[in-house]
Amino acid sequence: MDKKTEMALRRQSQARLAVGAAAEGWWMYHGDPAHTGYVTGGNLTSATVGGGAFKALHTLQLGGPVLSVPAVSQGFIYVGLANSQQAQGGNGGALHKIDIETGAIVASFAWDLGDDAPDAHSFAGMACTPAVINGCVYFGAFNGKFYCLSQADLSLIWRTDLRNQDPSQNQPVTNTAGVSGGAPPAVIWSSPVVSVDGASLYVGCGEGENPSLFSFVFCLDTATGKVRWIFCTNQFTAAQNNSPNTLPAAVLTPPVLPGFTSIASAPMVMGCSVWGAIAYDAALNRIYCSTGNQQPEPNNDWTWDGVTMPPPPFTPELPSLGYSNGVLSLQADTGAFAAFFQVPPESCYRPSDTDIDLGGGPVLLTLNGRKCVAVACKNGSCFVLDATTLQLLNQRQMLPYMQDGSRIPTVDAHPNPADSTLNPHVPNAISDAVPNENFSGVFNTGVFFPGAPGVSPRLFFGMGGPNYHDQSPGIDCNSTPFLRAIDLQSPTLGDAWPMDNSDPRRYSLVSRTDPTTGQTTGMYASAGESGLGSPAAVNDVVFCATSRISLYAFRVSDGTLLWSDDLGMQTDGYNGGYGYCLGPAIWGNYVVAGALVFGRDGGVLKIYGLPGPVS
Repeated sequence: MDKKTEMALRRQSQARLAVGAAAEGWWMYHGDPAHTGYVTGGNLTSATVGGGAFKALHTLQLGGPVLSVPAVSQGFIYVGLANSQQAQGGNGGALHKIDIETGAIVASFAWDLGDDAPDAHSFAGMACTPAVINGCVYFGAFNGKFYCLSQADLSLIWRTDLRNQDPSQNQPVTNTAGVSGGAPPAVIWSSPVVSVDGASLYVGCGEGENPSLFSFVFCLDTATGKVRWIFCTNQFTAAQNNSPNTLPAAVLTPPVLPGFTSIASAPMVMGCSVWGAIAYDAALNRIYCSTGNQQPEPNNDWTWDGVTMPPPPFTPELPSLGYSNGVLSLQADTGAFAAFFQVPPESCYRPSDTDIDLGGGPVLLTLNGRKCVAVACKNGSCFVLDATTLQLLNQRQMLPYMQDGSRIPTVDAHPNPADSTLNPHVPNAISDAVPNENFSGVFNTGVFFPGAPGVSPRLFFGMGGPNYHDQSPGIDCNSTPFLRAIDLQSPTLGDAWPMDNSDPRRYSLVSRTDPTTGQTTGMYASAGESGLGSPAAVNDVVFCATSRISLYAFRVSDGTLLWSDDLGMQTDGYNGGYGYCLGPAIWGNYVVAGALVFGRDGGVLKIYGLPGPVS
């Protein structure tokens, strides 16, 4: 980009700001830079949502599956497709702008991957929530490119390649190792966050399933897309934290662009990709990035005969090297290292838990005058950290235990590697000894409800991940709720909703039975149903999307089930099906959710709401 073009883009950006294109509504992932997931206003309350007036207004077929939470601003929905049927060979993506009142698509932007490979899960479009601010729509895609579009008509303003060197955008990195051999490429899952002055945005790019790739956090100029700074999340030296703009020599092509420094030594560990959305605090001048597992992970690829024989000792996942399996905080203006927290080993449901990603984003909140960070992990635990130091203040394992404190065999089961049985039932002794992933934990970003008269501040996390793994197709619905309510005033982060006295204990009011049909809906009612998506809350209602693929509304105070709806059917599968809804967005009297479903070009977008004008 030449200087003349850069100045023109900056003038256009200033003009868009001058006409009042400020952030509004659910304008970015989880509604705000703190990712609280909570909004007020409008008429969506437990009385109206549970009173029969709240209903589906529009069901849209967009030409592909939706693998993200939409953004909603100034009466329009901005939502992307994970795969677009209209792309060349179906290998590409699209972003749509939709009138929330009429359901009409008013603008679209599409791209083809051509010969480029899709991500590790065969997705070729996008899976992030756009940020709608400055009169622009900002988002990243699975092709490794970051886009800025006009909010008015979705025309392209600028594009920056974060996978391949892009000198005109001051982007020096080419991060493509291993891809020619069939390993997945570097992609952008992370939803962008924008600084308080609207001038900078932050996004992660990497791929934790490719052990040859590095992972980075990029800071871009919102007016031009030029890189301001880059931080490599693969730590190079144990006794020394990385510096911004000091980059591995393996990703740089000489001559190195001015302002960047090459480091020849290999990092301590690869992986450490930033999957979740990055949170931002203007007062502290900090960004907060959740990081994934290290590569390579401990080698526990052993086999043994018979389920009664003890296995050889395994190598625990934690503690792990570098900036893996934790939360990384950087100075927002410079990218300088600020703090790091790693998930402690004792927080795992089983000592044999591996691949301990933090897939969801951090949530910023204030408790008793102290700024904190709340985050949850795939190992099932949630953590409350000091926002300045990332010191651990409190933690809780959210997966259930029996009343005597023992683990439940059907929760986080780790079968004998030689056992090919679908959803096998194995004793705790085997699961505790066999290293494997926890498919019952948390894969999403929580909701922070700040409290109300008679209602304590609380966190809500969806429980359970995808439902297609042979060993664990969804959560054990008999014991595990697909939404956990955490009381932030409890010294132990205890449950905020009333529970019965069964063993294990369960929430009391979160399901209901139709007296005519006898059919039960809600929690503990549908085999394998997990809360993969990020919940969202408005006033005194919390919404949760599940792998069924359904959307539920509960009363914040006590968990009373108010309403539910099915977005579509799961795709066919011998282990119970495959489908996603990654969570709703809320604007005024409307709730919007998209999904990957059976039929309908593989996806659907539903707009729910109340009759009457938005207040």
